[in-house]
Amino acid sequence: MNNYIKNLKKYAKKDFFEGEWNNFKGPFNKALSYKNSEEGMLYWLKKVAKYHTDENTGSLYWIMKADIKGITPEKIDNATSLNELVSLLGNSDSEFLKKDNGYKDYYMPRNFKLNDMFKSSSSGTTGPAKTVYHTPQSLSISAVNEYTGIKAQYPVKELKNKKLLAAGPVGAYQEEHKKLAELLGMEYIGNEFETKGLKLLGPQEMMNKMRPVMEKETYILNQGNIGIATAAMEMISMMPKELFYGTDLIKVSGTQINTDMLTKTEKELGKKLIPMYGHYAGKSSIGFTSSDIVYFPSFPVTYIYMNYQGKTPAYGKKAPTKMIVAEPELLLINDEDYAIKTSVKKATKAFEEIDGISNLSRSLN
Repeated sequence: MNNYIKNLKKYAKKDFFEGEWNNFKGPFNKALSYKNSEEGMLYWLKKVAKYHTDENTGSLYWIMKADIKGITPEKIDNATSLNELVSLLGNSDSEFLKKDNGYKDYYMPRNFKLNDMFKSSSSGTTGPAKTVYHTPQSLSISAVNEYTGIKAQYPVKELKNKKLLAAGPVGAYQEEHKKLAELLGMEYIGNEFETKGLKLLGPQEMMNKMRPVMEKETYILNQGNIGIATAAMEMISMMPKELFYGTDLIKVSGTQINTDMLTKTEKELGKKLIPMYGHYAGKSSIGFTSSDIVYFPSFPVTYIYMNYQGKTPAYGKKAPTKMIVAEPELLLINDEDYAIKTSVKKATKAFEEIDGISNLSRSLN
């Protein structure tokens, strides 16, 4: 069983999804039953949007926005397409997430508690960092996304009982990789660090701040028996390549990664590299390398919605995207990158119900 939707259904029946998830388990399972991802996403987004705009359960930001824009449960239910529903809701204002306690004060629904969730922050490259929180259930879905993609590209039996070394941000990223290690039967080892403002530092400052992280990484890699190591391409370039010789595969992140870069690094290391499109709010989207890198988001809690002048573009056409993060604990709709809508048939059967995106960039040029 290596299909993403089938894997989600399989693990949803087990205790992998902890607790009741604020009564969203039923809607989650129904969202998985639709014949295509857009219909499933329309159903799921309606449930999440009504929850967030309800005065008894919702988040302050969406309750205020619903009042100003006249968003009602009836209008949400009457939306006949994802395009119509996204237009009704409109983009969310991420500026609130840059404030101290911004998520708690504006985006956290009434029945949630920070202590039950895991923090995730942007790097703050373009200004103050934005911070949100994710539940264990949403991170479980992200872990199944990664598991499905890894299994489609690598014989996972060879990873069992080996170590998964997760070098990355504190909080949600580490929790997601604990769950991934559990799915793969691996031993999780965290190498966490604070990413806030990291990309704003000069080369020497960044090197100084990252030195303890790289020293720990070097020590663990030297111990051997590493099945998976996670790393940014910058980290790989700053470390001796022989350190990775004893690692089965490396999971790398960054929208600046391209196929030439991956192919070159794979030849240098003699190891399989699997690309990831990471996002502080949308979490993981697993990547597959062909003529380009095709990414598949962790449906239905993350959805890459392509919209160009009010029309959904055909496959192969580059267009602006919106990232929909639709979790019981977080609802965000924001303009993101430009990308090409890519049919799953050109990439992998593992995500056959879900369209992918490729050729990510910040502009059409």
